[in-house]
Amino acid sequence: MTLLWAEEVVITMIIATTAGCSLAYGGVFPGVDYRLIIVGAIPVAFGFQIIYDFIIFPRMLSPLRRLPKAKGYLNTLKMLFETPRGKSALHWLRTIPNDGLINFAYLPKQTYLLATNHQALLDIMSTRTYDFEKPWRFRDFLARIIGFGLILSEGDPHKTQRKAVNPSFNIKNIRALYNLMWEKTGIFLKQLEKEIKDNPVRTLHGQGTMGRVEMTVWASRLTLDIIGPTAMGRDFQSLTSEENKVADVFLNILEPTWEKLLFLSVNFVLPQWLAVRIPWHLNKVVSEDIGYLRSLCHEIVQEKRLAFRGKKLEEKQLETDILGTLMLRGEFSDNDLVDQMLTFLAAGHETTAGALTMACWMLSLHQGIQTRLREEIRAHIPSGDGPITWDELESLPILNGVCQEILRLWPTVPATIREAVRETEVAGMKISRGTRIVLCPYAINRSPHFWGETADQFIPERWIDVDENGKQSVNHHGGASTNFAQITFLHGQRSCIGKDFSRAELRCAVAGVVGRFAMEMQDPTSGITLSGAVTVKPKEGLHLKMIQVDGW
Repeated sequence: MTLLWAEEVVITMIIATTAGCSLAYGGVFPGVDYRLIIVGAIPVAFGFQIIYDFIIFPRMLSPLRRLPKAKGYLNTLKMLFETPRGKSALHWLRTIPNDGLINFAYLPKQTYLLATNHQALLDIMSTRTYDFEKPWRFRDFLARIIGFGLILSEGDPHKTQRKAVNPSFNIKNIRALYNLMWEKTGIFLKQLEKEIKDNPVRTLHGQGTMGRVEMTVWASRLTLDIIGPTAMGRDFQSLTSEENKVADVFLNILEPTWEKLLFLSVNFVLPQWLAVRIPWHLNKVVSEDIGYLRSLCHEIVQEKRLAFRGKKLEEKQLETDILGTLMLRGEFSDNDLVDQMLTFLAAGHETTAGALTMACWMLSLHQGIQTRLREEIRAHIPSGDGPITWDELESLPILNGVCQEILRLWPTVPATIREAVRETEVAGMKISRGTRIVLCPYAINRSPHFWGETADQFIPERWIDVDENGKQSVNHHGGASTNFAQITFLHGQRSCIGKDFSRAELRCAVAGVVGRFAMEMQDPTSGITLSGAVTVKPKEGLHLKMIQVDGW
């Protein structure tokens, strides 16, 4: 086990003090009071440890000492608190020549690297996936919120869980869910119509009422009402309920504030047994809110088990959601199932809600693209109130281009971290156990190396092929030479298992909103501030002016 730096310093002091006392008692330093030796040994040992850890090891002995370095001593804190998160990583990637790895921070016993090219990303996410894990304190804290489900499990437990969940996310099952997603999108659109009427800005002659809408809350409620039936067979009906405890809990915990960022950083530094004892009101908030969700999930698990044992549910009925599929395997305890439900509830709705919010923002800023997208939707989908098929949505070039660009430019989880759990190799470089490597979708997805000079621009057309007759069709590469140019959902064995589900959900929601409404920013001169502890979204919300466009 790798010792923490503070532990190593203490051990060094003990060794130095013991050695000094032994020399005094052994007559090497006759007449010298052993207490003076103790007083002298401690600062000397501490000084030598500092010199070794901060100068000798990183500059002379570290196998990573020749890697290109980012300037600065507080880069890890900068990456955590900056807006948008990943901005520094993108700057280093653009300005520091490298062969796949950049050393951006050194702490005693801990080196932080940024992965930048295809080979480094391939090694970390595919070739040597299980040589890396999420740091334990990161996992320990997040487990308080989402349990040790698929996202936080590692090694053999992860392989077992992924194998069990995989069938629920094959493409056939995802496409079968389009009807549910479109039905919920229809309810979402009706609620937006009501919101517009209740918050009018002005009435446009012959066009209807333009009203104010705060999109982040509605986006979160939509995706929660989709993941509820899909994950656990429970419709939370948060779109139509004035008060919904489940929706409120997630909004409360994931509200993007500086205090929550600070709370996150404290929990990453301190062990959980200590962090939970800090008299901080957020500890009480997390305990009470997650306690409610755990209790609810336990209740749903018990209801399903009793219904199945009592023959009220057949196997086919049980397999209609992820929870039922996992139950049938018989490999998971009730607590395991609760952890999985918490994971899918949190990850399965907040990420897509963030993507939908960013899509509405970008389309409000790019009115020409919004208009072309509306025309495409209305030309291929007769009505927002009628049925939909998966191929109708998946074949629309502009719709898919818009959704892909949103996922590329604005990944809801802009950065994540891995720690080497054994000696390994990345991009031809030997990596020591304990080295931490940051995977930064925000930076990689905007890298000029992968996307050229237009990497920062919102260009849905990069995801559209045009044949010699001018016919448009969907492409899935965006013109990049490798699929590692976009790592919003990561890749390999640890990629997001729900990536196709999320894309389908986003297609439905964007098609519905743009097909029925025209939207613009309430204040065109104001920007938005992205913030959040793990996922990010607009700190001040997304305030739009929307009007229903007749004829759909």
